[in-house]
This record gives sequence, structure tokens and C-alpha cells, in this order.
Amino acid sequence: MKKIELLAPAGDKESLIAAVQNGADAIYLGGTLFSARAFAKNFDDEQLQWAIQYAHLYDVKIYVTVNTLFKDAEIDALISYLDKLYEFQVDALIIQDVGLFDIVRTLYPDFEIHMSTQSSIMNHYGVNYFEKCGASRVVLARENTLEDIQSICQNTSIEIEVFVHGAMCVCYSGQCLMSSMIGKRSGNRGQCAQPCRLPYQLLKDDQVLPEKYPFILSPKDMMTIEHVGDLIEAGVSSLKIEGRMKRPEYVASVTRAYRQAIDAFYEHKKIDLQPLIHDMKAMFNRNYTLGYLKHDTHLVDGDYSGHRGSIIGEVLYYHKKQKRVGIRLKDTLMQGDSIVFENIDKGRPVNKIYHQKKLVNKAYSNDVIEIEFDYYVDRGLVRKTLDTNVVEKMQQTYQKSPRKVSISMEFEAHIYQRARLILKKENLKVTVESQQEVQLAHNTPLEKQRINQQLSKLGSTPFIAEHIQINIDEGISMPIRDINEMRRHATDMLIEKLSHQKIHHHSRQKMSTYSQKSTSQAPQFYILVHSIEQLKTVIQYPFDTIIYPYQERIEKAYEICQKHQKKMIMMTSPVMKDDDIEDVLSSQIYSQIDTILVNDYGAYMAFQDKKLVVGQGLNIYNSYAAHHYHQPYLVSLEMSATEIKHLQVDLTHCLVQIFGKTTNMISEYCPITQYYFGYQNKHCQMCKQGHFALRDRKNEKFDIMVDNKCRMHLLNAHTLFYDQFKQLPVGGFLIAFTNEDQQQVQMVMDDFMQMIYNQQKSHIRQKIKVTSGYFKE
Repeated sequence: MKKIELLAPAGDKESLIAAVQNGADAIYLGGTLFSARAFAKNFDDEQLQWAIQYAHLYDVKIYVTVNTLFKDAEIDALISYLDKLYEFQVDALIIQDVGLFDIVRTLYPDFEIHMSTQSSIMNHYGVNYFEKCGASRVVLARENTLEDIQSICQNTSIEIEVFVHGAMCVCYSGQCLMSSMIGKRSGNRGQCAQPCRLPYQLLKDDQVLPEKYPFILSPKDMMTIEHVGDLIEAGVSSLKIEGRMKRPEYVASVTRAYRQAIDAFYEHKKIDLQPLIHDMKAMFNRNYTLGYLKHDTHLVDGDYSGHRGSIIGEVLYYHKKQKRVGIRLKDTLMQGDSIVFENIDKGRPVNKIYHQKKLVNKAYSNDVIEIEFDYYVDRGLVRKTLDTNVVEKMQQTYQKSPRKVSISMEFEAHIYQRARLILKKENLKVTVESQQEVQLAHNTPLEKQRINQQLSKLGSTPFIAEHIQINIDEGISMPIRDINEMRRHATDMLIEKLSHQKIHHHSRQKMSTYSQKSTSQAPQFYILVHSIEQLKTVIQYPFDTIIYPYQERIEKAYEICQKHQKKMIMMTSPVMKDDDIEDVLSSQIYSQIDTILVNDYGAYMAFQDKKLVVGQGLNIYNSYAAHHYHQPYLVSLEMSATEIKHLQVDLTHCLVQIFGKTTNMISEYCPITQYYFGYQNKHCQMCKQGHFALRDRKNEKFDIMVDNKCRMHLLNAHTLFYDQFKQLPVGGFLIAFTNEDQQQVQMVMDDFMQMIYNQQKSHIRQKIKVTSGYFKE
């Protein structure tokens, strides 16, 4: 069995050293371009070259994240960047954009590709699709359960990577438009502003419900260290730690903990994980959850969205005159630690500790102490958010470079010949010879034990001699300084070889160029509805193609379309597990319908016997992504009108949404059931009790739709509307209805009829809150 890989994050040089020295097998990091953590420090070219050489010295791989969507205008810069990564000998690229996937496969056939979790791959059909295309690894969605993961591993021969620790997105990665639509900071472009970590109020029928969970969209952090063995046995190839925005000590603590847990599993040992968990919690935590891996229903606390630290004590009183707060400690507190008072969410570094009216630099459990504090607080818990003891302990794990690389050494010395030293590390070998020939000893001959002693002096190098073989004639003599010089020269040569290993050997291939083909035909209109009531309204209008989601009453929808001689396209969700795909394949409607609008790679692979339309869930953002497909496709909602017009594609296949509430999030998590039950109570039916929405700090209201799989769809506060759509030379337009009532649907349809057939100006903007989205950028 190949040992599982431990994959750690690095946002800067110190974090990378911390990860390597604490036992990471591979590091993922971002360069200065096209990284999904655009606000991390990241690595410039010089730092990246250093990182690769440093990691390769320790037999650690470097994966570079190029996991954003990119624009046509960025293609030249992108290819220049890829050239550098290839030349620098990066081990693999982590990719979201299928257009970039095709570019890499064309230009650099031997460059290893890992499909990012941003690609929203969560079923074995999607994994098999990219196996067929030439990917080496797929990073699964965080929402996959252990059973899902095991099944996927059994149905593919490529590597599967899963997240095991760190921050969780409340939305399926790659399907979140929340930050993009409300603030023009796209998560798909690496600029997420994390609006999920902000407070929201839950509304029912436009009434604000009493506040229970102000941070109702902010998940806990994932921690699965106790289930490492389950993932290994499931067939996973790599365990991934989240945290490119975190400090080096965090990276050290988490990497160290999971390294020990992995090693203990393979060595059939039981270890006490609690001290390791304590150190991880001290560095950063939002409280821990097992996440979807083990069906944890307690995903959100809802009362706080930042670092929780650990409970250090309880407030007893506040002394107004001295501005000191009295605390009874439950654990050790040291000068230099930082604390926060939970009741008022304010804190400070601890510069002075008063115990029994004396200044001390350390206090202990059950001590009653006083801390200077300007804000009044007389009750509540106190949390330690920075533990200087743990910080210093973590720094020591990587600042002293304890990690060693095992090598073997062979030493030969024969009279009247030059001595030879060979160092080996797996398939790498270096050989050095002595400056002088070996002589016959006249007095005390050189013994094997002394040679072994000198060769073993590797303390200043990253090496440790696992095996030393010495083959010498009897009665030889040579200066000890010559042996030392041979050892130093050989280790320098091996360091150079290890640091500059050649992974890629081919020259770059040529890239195809594309040209645009515009349509001269009248564009087709597609009408998406989500209910039978909406369908009955739009069916009366002279638009031939209706899109209806795969959900309850789809048979009825198909019957209505047939009766009115309308073509019906069935739409599948961006979120499809294996069971969801199998459910579609075995359904009656699947045998009746001839065209499906697919929104994930698994559905695209599984439904190849049907006519397909590629949906927005597949994030087509550039000409290369569009050319990946041979079917009509909806372009990304994050494209401007200018970018759409200049796509180098056959625009007769290009479809654009011009009206509709965008789905800002799609999630397995439901804030409605969280509010009423305090945990995830699937299929609780509370969503049927009224109309629910979330309201943010700016009083914007985001409607909640819950689908028949009990997944939450959070709709944008403003409806997307582009009234200049006639200027787009594309093959079709999408008008999308989500939760509008029949009167609203009729108003919109009448307005479009006037625009399309009577050339009249739209009045939609006067009647509903709309946004032009990215169209006018």
C-alpha cells in the first residue's frame, strides 16, 4: 500500500519551512497570479524557485494553485506564467478552469494536473471524466461523506484528495457567487470577501425572527484527525490541510498533528491526540466539526465567526476606578498571551497580570487575577486567543530544522588508488574521489570504525546516514581531512541534485488559435421556470423552449409542454452525488426527454446519450473553456457584455442569461433548520411554513429556496436584468424565474414581449430591484 500523502498549505516562506519541517509530503501554494487566495502573501518568482528547491531537497512536492477562472485578455500572461512554473520544475498544477486544463494538456503534456475543489467534483462520473481527459488527481468537494469518498475511490484509478482540517465554505466551492454579486469580489477569481462570515437576520414572511444565531452562515472549522485511518482505508491518496492565509505556527501545529496521526496508523500505534488538538486549537479555531465526512449535524455555532481560542477563565468583577477586570482562571495565563471577553467581544494582549496585588508574569488554574482593561465587563467567559507558550513551541519545531533525509553511503579505499565515496538517495547518486592516492600505512593503519565515524558527521546537512558500507584494503593510510573533504563535497553535490531534480523534460508545444463565428439567425429564447404555476403562465407566450429542473412534478411539466407543443429541456443541479445521477438515469422522464441542461461534470459524463446544454455550474468564462464543449453553453454570470462579444468561439452556440435572480449560494447546510432546531435536521419541512430570507447589515434581503434534496439556494437581493441584450451577437437568451409569483412572471413576460416584438423600452427597472451584474463592466 502506498503511504497516504499529507498536503499542507503555505502562504509565505516561513509557513513553507514550518510545513516541511513538521512532516508534510507536499505543499500547495500560490504564485502572484491566478490563485484562489489572491490576498495571501503568496510567492513571487524568486521565492517560488527557492521554495521548490528547498522542498525538493526534503523530497517534498510543490503544487501551485492556478485555480481561478481567467479571461481571454489574460491568456498571454497566463501562458508566460505557466512557462515559468514548468521551467521551475513545479510538481503539479491545481486547476479549476477547464479552458486552462486544455491549455496545459496541449502545451505541456507531461505537466501533472490536479482538479481543484473549485471544480465542484463530487461523484465518480465527474472523476472519471477528468481521468479520461488526463488529470492525475481530483480534489473532492468538502461535502462528500466518507461513504461517498470510499465509493468514488473504488470507481477510479486516479488519485483522490480530500480536505481534512481547517475552514469550511458554507457553499459548494466553485458555485458561490455571494461575494461576487454583492461586492464584485469573485471567489472564482480568488477575491472572496467572505460575506458568509458576516451577521444576518432570518426573516419569515418579511418579519424578522428573534435573534438566535447572528452568524448563521459561518461554519465551524473542520477537524478529522481521529478519522485519518478511515480515509486511508477508503483509498484516499492525499489529505489536505486548509490554511494559506494562516500564520506559520498554525501550519506547524496542524501539519505536526496529522503527521503523527498518519504515522501512528501505519505503525499500528495508539497515541494521545488531545495535546495535539490543544495546540491546534490554540493557534486558530472556530470550534470544531467533523463536517460532512461523518454526517456531523452541528456545523454552525452562529454566535461568533472568528478565532475562538480556548476558554481561559470567567469574569468575576470590574473595578471601575482602577480599570481592572477580575478573572478566575481555569488554565495557565502568561504575560504576552492575548485574551478576549466573550460577552462584549473585545480583548487585548496581556501586558500585566496582578495576582494578590503583585505583578506576576504567569498565573495558574484557580488563581484570581486582575487585568487592566478600558471597557466595562463584569460577567462572561474569557478566551485565550494567543498562547505564547504554544507559539514558541511551534516555532521551535521548524526553526531548528529537525527533519533529516535518509541516504546511504559507500566508501572504497584501495592502496595506490584514489578513495571513492558514493552517496545515494533512491535513484539519485553522486560520486567523489579523494585528491590523493591511498597509501600503505607504516605505523597505525586507518580502521573502518574511524572512517564510519567521520562519514557520519552530517549534523550541518539535511542528511542522516541510514546505511554506511565501507570496503577498504588492510593497512591503508589517508589523512582524515581528506575523508572530511570528500564527505562535504559529496553532500553539497547531493543537495544540488535533490534541489534541482528534473521533473519535466519536454519543450513547450504550440497552442491552437481560435476565431469568432457570429450568428446571423434570430436568437432563440429559453424560459426557465421552477414551478408548475410559473410554467402555466409562460406557456401562453410565443417562446418555444422551456427549461424545467429535475424535481417533483417534472412529469406534469413535461405533459403541459407536450400539450402546448413546447420543447422542454430538463435541468439538473450543480450539486449531484452519485445517488442523484443514478436517480435521474433510472427515472421515467429520462427516457422521455431528449435534451438536458447539465451543471456539473458528472452529469455531463453520465448523460452523453442525450443532447446536452452546458449550464452555468460549469463556469464557462473564456474561449478555451467554451471550445472544450461541442454543445450549446451558458456563459458565466461573471462575464461582461464586452467579454462575451469578443469570445473567439462559434457564438451561435453561446447562450446568455439576461434576466433572473442569481443563485448566490447552493449549500447542503440550511439556516432555517439551524434556527429552529440548533442543528441540521434534514427534511424538517420548516421551509414549507412560510417564505424565508436572510437580511444583511445593509438591509438587503436574500430569499431562500430549498430544493427537493433539502439543499439551500440563497438568491441575490437584486434581480439580474440586462435590457441591452439585442447588442449581443449570440445564439440565445435565458429568462430565468425562481420564486416569483404568477403576477410577477406575467409582468416580466409582458415586458419582454414589448421589448422584443414592439421595440418598446422596458419598465422592469421601475417595478423590481434589479442589477446589471457584470454586463456593464
